[in-house]
Amino acid sequence: LKSIFYYKYSSAVLAAVFLIITVLLSVAVSVSENVERAAKRLEENIGADLNVRKTEAEPFSYYSANYFELDKAEKLLDIDGIDRLEYTTMSNATGVTVFSVFEQMIARKMEGYDARYGAYGRDYWGDYEADGLGEARTAGDISLIGVFNLEDAWEFKKWGETVIEGTGFTEEDMDRPVAVVSERFQRENQLEIGDEFTLADPLDESRTLTLEMIGVHSSNVESNLEASSPMNYIYIPAAQGLAFSQGKIFEAIYHTTDPGRLDELRDQVEEEIEQVVGEDFDVHKESRMYLMAASPLNGIKNICGYLIFITSAVLALMLVLLTAHRILNRRTELGVWLSMGEKKGTLTLQLICETLLPVFAGIGAGAAVVLACGGMIGERVQAALPSFAGVEFVVNSGVCLWLALLAGGLVAGTTLASVGFLFRRRVRELL
Repeated sequence: LKSIFYYKYSSAVLAAVFLIITVLLSVAVSVSENVERAAKRLEENIGADLNVRKTEAEPFSYYSANYFELDKAEKLLDIDGIDRLEYTTMSNATGVTVFSVFEQMIARKMEGYDARYGAYGRDYWGDYEADGLGEARTAGDISLIGVFNLEDAWEFKKWGETVIEGTGFTEEDMDRPVAVVSERFQRENQLEIGDEFTLADPLDESRTLTLEMIGVHSSNVESNLEASSPMNYIYIPAAQGLAFSQGKIFEAIYHTTDPGRLDELRDQVEEEIEQVVGEDFDVHKESRMYLMAASPLNGIKNICGYLIFITSAVLALMLVLLTAHRILNRRTELGVWLSMGEKKGTLTLQLICETLLPVFAGIGAGAAVVLACGGMIGERVQAALPSFAGVEFVVNSGVCLWLALLAGGLVAGTTLASVGFLFRRRVRELL
């Protein structure tokens, strides 16, 4: 203790350095651990999706090869990691109290144009039959698309469409026969919000569906056939679409709360759905929302990792250099002690204690600061990082114990190496 107070300035600097290092390491480790908790919570809240369609699927409601049975898709819910199943239905329909809109064809028909034949008398449907889509000849001119959430609808999201009048629908509307139609469809059929209209199955006109129009979407694009024109897309709740399609779906959407296993789950889903249905499927990952939300957390985690590594490296280097410097600068003092008959082991133990006591004092003071200010640190972190909302920030004081063990080992090792170097010399050389 006398020696520590004699070298009070160097001892104080050593203690102060370790106080700062203790606080930095404790905060960095704590933030890193809390990022892990926040990321896990984010995974569970947002998750990711696997979108499953037949390999030969085409965006045409009249193409029967698009569809597969929901019952078969539900068998994959037993896969570990699959949380739930949503689906998209698509059905071909024809109007009973309404009609489709198709401005080019309407204009041509008014000029006496026959929709079955092109300008040169060629069969209009020949191209589709050549592509295996011959069902277009007997198809209805409206596409019914059943979704769980309108904003997540595959075509709706793809083209960046919006609801421009009335409202859309969500899962809460699954039991309601409601519909969102295009602006052109509404205008040409002179529909108002709240009006009802009836559609039928073109292959069985006795099967009808009456819907209440609750919204209007902005997709007014026309294609080469009425049914494949987004302006003739009518969006309805998935449950209503499933009833009209008689239990068949166009796309299965498997949700997982474990995005970290998304590649593994994709391979497993693809293999099992092909076995169950007996046809080829394409499985696409949809994890954009999770990746966008997790990106800031991953950045913070990387920064914390660098900070922990750099601080630990600086700690080790500083401790080795300071310990060696303190001992080598006292070679004359050690020579005096040895000439007076002091044992080398006793001197070595004293040098270790002289270094460790200030180090442990700094670590202890740092631990006290961390524990006292942990709540304030957590509040600042939560305020700066929205992703931490709802996650209890916990400061890890256990790092102090790890730091003390590391410091003890480095000091003991450096002291033994330094005194070993000095004690190989004769006392006269030290003096």
